[in-house]
Amino acid sequence: MKHAVLINNSYLENLSVRYLGAYLKAWGVKVTTIHCEGKQDAVFNPLPEDSLKALSAYCRDCDLVGISLLTTHQLTRAIQINDHLKHTTAAKIIWGGVPVICDPRFYLKYADYICLGEGETVVEQLLEEIEPADIPGLGYRDGGNRIQLNSIPTLLDLGKLPMPHLETENGYILRDGKLIPLKAELGRLIRYSILSVRGCPYNCSYCLNSKLKSIFSGKGPYIRFIETTRVIEELVWAKENLPRLREIIFDDDNFFLRTEKELKKLLETYAEKVDLPIYFIQSNIKHITASKVQLIIESGIPLKHFHIGLQSASSRTNTTVFNRAFNKDTFIRTIKMLASKGISVTLHVISDNPYEYIPDKYESLLFYHDVVRELKKLPTIDIPVEIYDHKLMFYPGAKLYAQARKDGVISGDYIDDVLLKRNTLRTYVDDVDNDAFVLKLFNIAVRKGRLSWIAYGIIKILRIRPIFNAVSRYDFSKPLALILRKF
Repeated sequence: MKHAVLINNSYLENLSVRYLGAYLKAWGVKVTTIHCEGKQDAVFNPLPEDSLKALSAYCRDCDLVGISLLTTHQLTRAIQINDHLKHTTAAKIIWGGVPVICDPRFYLKYADYICLGEGETVVEQLLEEIEPADIPGLGYRDGGNRIQLNSIPTLLDLGKLPMPHLETENGYILRDGKLIPLKAELGRLIRYSILSVRGCPYNCSYCLNSKLKSIFSGKGPYIRFIETTRVIEELVWAKENLPRLREIIFDDDNFFLRTEKELKKLLETYAEKVDLPIYFIQSNIKHITASKVQLIIESGIPLKHFHIGLQSASSRTNTTVFNRAFNKDTFIRTIKMLASKGISVTLHVISDNPYEYIPDKYESLLFYHDVVRELKKLPTIDIPVEIYDHKLMFYPGAKLYAQARKDGVISGDYIDDVLLKRNTLRTYVDDVDNDAFVLKLFNIAVRKGRLSWIAYGIIKILRIRPIFNAVSRYDFSKPLALILRKF
């Protein structure tokens, strides 16, 4: 029996290794999944020597190692694992993941084999010892060290794939130089992530989705819905096998892409057979309707968070920089509707944007003020809305990356100097700036309590254009922002 080891550097329930592992097991391959556990920023640090030794000892006699990259941030560790195993095992090593698909020539500088699309059939045929030139979807370097990119096969029929549940029987966590059986650690898992829709219909400039859509053009439907029966089957498995499971995450890019009829069927079956709170769903503002939200409420399923991508409250930034539609009134109306129904909203914003100027920031401030003003009129939950602040980063393969390179906004060393050292989370002291200050003010002002009125008062003062301009130009907000970080 062939043996494939899948190495995961991202969150424990990584959907990529779950789908690939389930497919290979159904084909008759022994599959081991190894999760490299660590703190959120640990991926920027190389693995210690004893962890590398544990990996090579386990992989010494396997036939193939798959390294999954969720983002470019994981490159350093992927290179380290690849190079170590290349010298200590005879296994073929193949890389996969969205960043690899979007920039294959870059990743073939480090890997001998990569997946140019979905990896299931690629890895299967590589294990069958088929010649690399005859494997659709494979990228590789030939005997002359030349890069070869084969044709990309059609997208898979998700309805025909085996259930991609978490590998518990032959899964491990790599921790402190030891491979700890995942089965012994399942009690720590209180949430389980699942996809019910694969794909996003939009083409935001900062996101790799637009690149993926062009790569898979003509290869079948890009938006693929997973049948309700299959979704529920997997969640029932999770409920039966994860002893402390408390909440479910629907990790779809846009949960509300489905029709009301399809949504009602999913929710009714979920309430009957799973009956666990949903930690969060996310959707584009265009697809959120009162009738669909009402279906969730009528199902009786507790929904803790509703995630919505705002990215910027500036019309110009959205349309000319991010390639997104933006309607201020639609956002405010939808936020009020959700808050009035007691649903907590998380807005995702991309700040620290070199393409955004003071007039754009002022427009965003007015939006934040209007949201707070409208929500203060409603009897609602203590934290009806919270903004999740991301620092703008440029990812190879995305349209905005190419534009930033052309404009000289980022250098040719951007990957090494930035992407391999930090992520988008604005948690560092040097992230404290006017953007962070205004967003922190909003997060305080929108809550209940006396402090919220103080924050709202500061926002109202900042609405005076000369004051906002002065604060923006001279960065008066930094000392105050450092203070606000405590709240």
